[in-house]
Amino acid sequence: MKYDTSAMNTIYDLIAQKPHLEEPLRFYEKTLQFEQEIGSLVITPRLDLHAYPLEQSGLIIEHFSSIFGLAEGLLQPLKHALELGEIDFLRLPLLEVPAFSLPYPEDDLTMLLFLMSRPYFLALRKRQNTDTEAWEEGKCPVCSARPSLSSMTREGERRIFCSFCGTEGKVQTMGCLYCGTEDGAARKMLTFEGEEGVKLDACDSCRSYGKVIDEWLLARMTIDLADVVSLPLDIVVQQKGYKRRSPNPIGMVRLSASG
Repeated sequence: MKYDTSAMNTIYDLIAQKPHLEEPLRFYEKTLQFEQEIGSLVITPRLDLHAYPLEQSGLIIEHFSSIFGLAEGLLQPLKHALELGEIDFLRLPLLEVPAFSLPYPEDDLTMLLFLMSRPYFLALRKRQNTDTEAWEEGKCPVCSARPSLSSMTREGERRIFCSFCGTEGKVQTMGCLYCGTEDGAARKMLTFEGEEGVKLDACDSCRSYGKVIDEWLLARMTIDLADVVSLPLDIVVQQKGYKRRSPNPIGMVRLSASG
């Protein structure tokens, strides 16, 4: 199939500029390929199943295995769960893993389910078209995820972005996106030399953090790519004891031992 060459070219340019990030950028390239291939199948979200149509589970696993270079045998337990309708994608934005046992470490399962469900959530967003809506209580109006990414417009409007379905919205508060505190003493805006265009909004009340992406950076790349190229900042802030509340575009929530 034909891929979005502009996105791929941006990835290649970033690898040339930041060779130390080649591995996560190459992995993100695979996530784009998977999203585009599954999207091309015109899969309609089945809200009654909260997942893909059961009869398409095998095909989706096949694409996933091929693109990410994973043996299909490794994915058989997940395929079986999908075919039985046991996976509820709408629980994932709440950071809930399946209640039943699957033979994967928790972080690996979180990543697998995030990457596999992303085309579902992207289709759900297109179906609901809520980009103009305000987010109540800081939750995505499509999938209820908590955001880890935001930006400030020149007009002073705070924009937030969903890591699961890509929905963009706005919030009126300038408080913490997670606990709501507006206590200036509990909030820290962290910047790092060599990482221009991205700030970290860390909260001491709930020990959460999010990224604030400058508009000029978003004019050069997508919000997902801005998240991936600023991955070293996740490691630094998690080592300080702050937690990320939603996955990055390659499915990772914890990027350090203390995160």
